[in-house]
Amino acid sequence: MKLVVTGASGFLGREVCLAALRRGHQVLALGGSRAPIVPDVKQARPFDLCDEAALEALILEEFPHAVVHCAALPTIETCLAEPDRARKLNTEVPKKLAQLCFHLGAKLVHLSTDTVFDGVAGNYQPTDKPAPLNLYGETKAAAEVEVLRFGREHAAVLRTSPIIGNSVTGDRGLHERLFASWKEGRPATLFTDEIRQPVEVSNLADVTIELCERTNLNGLFHWAGTEAMSRHEIGVRIARHFGLDADTLVKATSRAEVPSAASRPRDLSLRLHPLSGKLRTQAQSFEEQLAQLRVPRGSEDWYERTTRRKVVRRLEKGVDF
Repeated sequence: MKLVVTGASGFLGREVCLAALRRGHQVLALGGSRAPIVPDVKQARPFDLCDEAALEALILEEFPHAVVHCAALPTIETCLAEPDRARKLNTEVPKKLAQLCFHLGAKLVHLSTDTVFDGVAGNYQPTDKPAPLNLYGETKAAAEVEVLRFGREHAAVLRTSPIIGNSVTGDRGLHERLFASWKEGRPATLFTDEIRQPVEVSNLADVTIELCERTNLNGLFHWAGTEAMSRHEIGVRIARHFGLDADTLVKATSRAEVPSAASRPRDLSLRLHPLSGKLRTQAQSFEEQLAQLRVPRGSEDWYERTTRRKVVRRLEKGVDF
């Protein structure tokens, strides 16, 4: 199968390319201003997805069997800083891809987000109506409508959650961003009342490729890990997994204590049914996700010093291991 992967320079996009190669597919990897560097990908190029004429020419020339659309302005902050680009990249580009894939009879897998919901109810199922609280969620919710309008019979919209995992640069996964704060001497202050359901990056990538392969799985789906928990609990469990002092490194706060948190949904837990019952790829527990994590690149020396000091303190106190 020939696949086009957008956002291939990003955390998820790179993993999608690798997952496609593992399953024997041919990949054209599209980046932004630079060509993505992905091991064993023979076709990679920089590309401006917002250039509709160029995008149309590319897709018609390559004639892929499927497109996985990972590219986006991915945060609340970046969308507020560049609202016009957010609407273009997050809404208009997926609409154009859906039109082109419909024309070719190709499958489109479009990555969306849990932040299309307002977080009031939690435990969202795919049929629940979106109610975004910010521009990022608004642009992604609008994209879902456009993709399904043009591609209900040949497109899959996959809403997902914060991504955990190991990145090449050591700064894109949840645990990597925590390590970056810790090694600079800054404890992470995390919400006890903001609920998320992390997903491991390679697991999510496998699901996107399986959706490309499964022509009968179209429509709107959810995918994440199996456990919903507060951001504070996520941080505590990550610290403890690496043998670090969670009480020192992870501090608790509530949304009421942070005025800007009003635009952040409270509970974005997701129901994975019916997709979880249709795929060979299985959803993972948080422990299964943690087992795949390694100390981030650039944090090795800090981690070694910190864990050595912890061992010395325990020996001084006469604590048994």
